[in-house]
Amino acid sequence: MATKKAPNLYELSGEGIAVTYSTTSIDGKPRFTVKKGRQTLSFSGDEITSLGTNIGTLVSIVIAKTVDKGFTSLSVLLPAIQLTDSKKQSFRTIGITAVTATTIAGPVKGVQQTYKTFPLRGSAQHVDF
Repeated sequence: MATKKAPNLYELSGEGIAVTYSTTSIDGKPRFTVKKGRQTLSFSGDEITSLGTNIGTLVSIVIAKTVDKGFTSLSVLLPAIQLTDSKKQSFRTIGITAVTATTIAGPVKGVQQTYKTFPLRGSAQHVDF
């Protein structure tokens, strides 16, 4: 009988961006790496937010902060996947960048967030760390 496992390593790419996300690592902390052009940003542990929803798991990181202007976050939506016999599973999903406007006095009036979505494709697999 085939053994079913949940993936713990996701490798995604699209529109000039590459994302690697692992739910755990050798030290037990999640890792998230974004490569865009020559820039590489790496995040671990509490710098990564993961939220389970009825449409998948939303994994987010803050990629830029500007004092008195706001911050930009990057999120990927990961579908539920069950792997059989430790094989890779290909899938398509979306990435979302969100720009949140703030001021030193608090939230801005009106619309506080703007979004851009982009397609991603990649694979999920289970690896032993």
